[in-house]
Amino acid sequence: MAENTGGHQLRAAVVGMGPVGTILAAHLIDAGAHVVLCDIDHERIDRMKDDGIRLEQTIEKTVDVADGCYSISDLKQFDLDLIAVAVKTPTLAIIIPKIAEITSDKMFVMCVQNGLDNELEIARTLGESKTLRFSINYAGGMSAPSAVKVTFFNPPNYIAALTREGDAIAAEIARLLTSAGLETKVPENIRDHIWIKAILNSALSPVCAITGLTMKEVTDHELGLKLVTALIDESVRVAEAEGLKFDEGFKEFCLKYLKGGGYHRPSMWVDLDAGLPTEIDFLNGRIAYYGRKHGLPTPYNDTITALVHMLELSSKNQEK
Repeated sequence: MAENTGGHQLRAAVVGMGPVGTILAAHLIDAGAHVVLCDIDHERIDRMKDDGIRLEQTIEKTVDVADGCYSISDLKQFDLDLIAVAVKTPTLAIIIPKIAEITSDKMFVMCVQNGLDNELEIARTLGESKTLRFSINYAGGMSAPSAVKVTFFNPPNYIAALTREGDAIAAEIARLLTSAGLETKVPENIRDHIWIKAILNSALSPVCAITGLTMKEVTDHELGLKLVTALIDESVRVAEAEGLKFDEGFKEFCLKYLKGGGYHRPSMWVDLDAGLPTEIDFLNGRIAYYGRKHGLPTPYNDTITALVHMLELSSKNQEK
């Protein structure tokens, strides 16, 4: 049985059982943590409790599920060490106050999302000393209510605390996940990795969402690859103005990473297709914000952000 730095089994909840949260939960369970699944989708939670979680394709794993619930308020009964927030970023403003109602002195909250500054949204309410940030390098899609097709994993993931108070639990989570096959490291500066992942997501996810093409279809197309490259270049200029430094071959690394995504449908495409709000403001919109901060024009990120918002509006209008 896994033990955390406090000498007892880690007790964690994962809020949001989409592909990201489900993959995370499966590995924590496999590593020996006691994990409570939480999602407003009753059928998904019920199926996971009955059938367990199954991961397929890039990662193959099946685990049993002991506990699950349908609301954050129900988590109070489990005496948790950690809540991992794996919901979509547009819902952060809704769930953070709910988490604040059930927090305890020992509990930490971990942001498991794409985008820039998400963890700061959590820290503003719950406190920096209780906030962790997890930068993921895997992706997948739900193939059934209790199953995920893992389309890729480019190890490692990264985790870090915002202050020294969270260092021990961050190290323990990294150890647990790595022991179960989901390699995770505690970097010296996680901000670099958050920005790198944001640049990668901003370069291709919204292009896939707008065009309805998979990652491979976009990057295999001459004009698609040209657009992706332009977004990378523009975002790197903004990041460098923020003080980040990149290796000489960073653009080539980005393109290789993105081309390796295969026929994956990024979550932004899935959200648009389902008529849900997207994470665009935490990705391209946030990069454009930092561009304005430094007086740098960001026409590609501005345009992409506007197009995705108009598609969100179009989807809402079609529902009326």
